[in-house]
Amino acid sequence: MIQQQKPAVLLVARSSNSLRLVGKHLQPYFEVLTADDAESAWDSLLESRSVALLISELELVIDKFGLLERLRSAGDSGLAATPLLLLVGENDADAERELAFQAGATDFINLPFVSTELTARARLHANLYVQQLEPSPEMQSVSAVNLLQQLSQQNFFKSRVQQELSFSQRHRNSVSLCKLKLDNLKAIISGFDRATAVTAVRAVAQMVQRTLRREDTLCYLGNAEFYLLYSATNGIGATTAVNRLFRNVSGRKLTIAGKKVPLTLSAAVYSCIANEGFDIENIYARLDKGLVQAQANGGNQVVSSSSAVEQRVFSVDRALKLIESGQAEELSEHAAPLLLSVLPLLEFADGILQLDLETVNQNLRERLK
Repeated sequence: MIQQQKPAVLLVARSSNSLRLVGKHLQPYFEVLTADDAESAWDSLLESRSVALLISELELVIDKFGLLERLRSAGDSGLAATPLLLLVGENDADAERELAFQAGATDFINLPFVSTELTARARLHANLYVQQLEPSPEMQSVSAVNLLQQLSQQNFFKSRVQQELSFSQRHRNSVSLCKLKLDNLKAIISGFDRATAVTAVRAVAQMVQRTLRREDTLCYLGNAEFYLLYSATNGIGATTAVNRLFRNVSGRKLTIAGKKVPLTLSAAVYSCIANEGFDIENIYARLDKGLVQAQANGGNQVVSSSSAVEQRVFSVDRALKLIESGQAEELSEHAAPLLLSVLPLLEFADGILQLDLETVNQNLRERLK
């Protein structure tokens, strides 16, 4: 049996510890090449011509050597299209990351990284690059270099949604999803051109990213549509976050080739507390329906809905206010889910304060369920 050759990944980092740690997680899936500076990395890219993915510390691709700029302006279209995954640390400035994306970076991983996320994203981008080498030279240079490549992770996104639904079911907390769409994509294409439309969608993607928390997840679907996953967030919180994004985008006009390009969004938000057998496809269908409604109403608006279970659940803050005002009788049927919702806090406090509540918390969880 002929063993399939692994794709090659070039890992660029100054720290030998980083090279070792990241390389260890990638070795089962890739032939790992390493470089400790930008110039050595460029030499390796020119020599091997078989690298399917470049992973680099942020500072090394935007330093004076200009590795990222050289890569994207390479005369060889296959080399120029090589996906670049950035390793971004807490000390890396937002302006530097923005500069890297404007220059053509493909995706990023926050440090310290989660090994499953690193391998999932690395394999996705490498596989997409290899697949794009097959159809035509035009496709590889357009799609692989495109910033939107970092968002085309639908399988990864679906697995993240499933994780959040499982967490929601265990802990009885809310999870929210959103579907976004650029309202005037067709008008931009007809009034300008497709290149301008791609630039507009890229700008929206960057604005969305700036509003997300570290634990949230973004996925690009094509056709100027995005999914957002708001981890451990109820409908009110998710809708507030989306409205904040709308305020950033609404009325914003890009200047492309001296022309003003207006941007507006429509969105649908769906929130739930998962139960057994909760269907992701059903959530997607609800989001589709909500987005159609938002656009039918004229666009530039958010349509929000939630599951019946979430609508019935009281927040702890609301429960405390009802108790303080002497209206606790309204809480009777919600006592169990409320207590379940604060168990993670009790478990956290027990770990910090050493109160020996582990058995008590476990018994509570089992009895309440």
